[in-house]
Amino acid sequence: MAYILEADIGELITPEDFERQKHKWQQYLQYLESVRHQMPKSAHEFASASWHYDTADSRSLHDSWVDSLVIREPSKGTRHEIRSVEIEVRLFGPYHNGNTTLRYEGVHAYSLQGAVFHTRDGHGDWLCDEIRFTEHHVVHEVEFESDARWTIECQDITWTWQPLSN
Repeated sequence: MAYILEADIGELITPEDFERQKHKWQQYLQYLESVRHQMPKSAHEFASASWHYDTADSRSLHDSWVDSLVIREPSKGTRHEIRSVEIEVRLFGPYHNGNTTLRYEGVHAYSLQGAVFHTRDGHGDWLCDEIRFTEHHVVHEVEFESDARWTIECQDITWTWQPLSN
């Protein structure tokens, strides 16, 4: 079940639409609180951080741009036959004054659905993201301005914010 993604909230035109959005946000915050003790601490802190959805905060993900996406398959074992998947995304912040790096550890599944990209725009703005918890995995779903959509299921999410030096 998703809460705050476009498919769930719909268009925001009328006062009723905005009330519906407000209600969905409250449901999402209540949901995050309800899974606090099942979800890995780092993922929960990221999902519920006050800056995460605060568009006045430089660390907010809304309107960030993808700088890089790296998918790694670290291996171990005598023949390197034991494989795992890690994903790292670096975002250029919405105020162009820093980078957020998201690391998805123990990736179970992912879907990176693209849209038609224009050379100048790439994925476009990171519009909205939502973090949920299934019985065993953290699910991070992201919507972009280009209609691209990413869904990553993993064991945990960690993040760092690095301000740019002048």
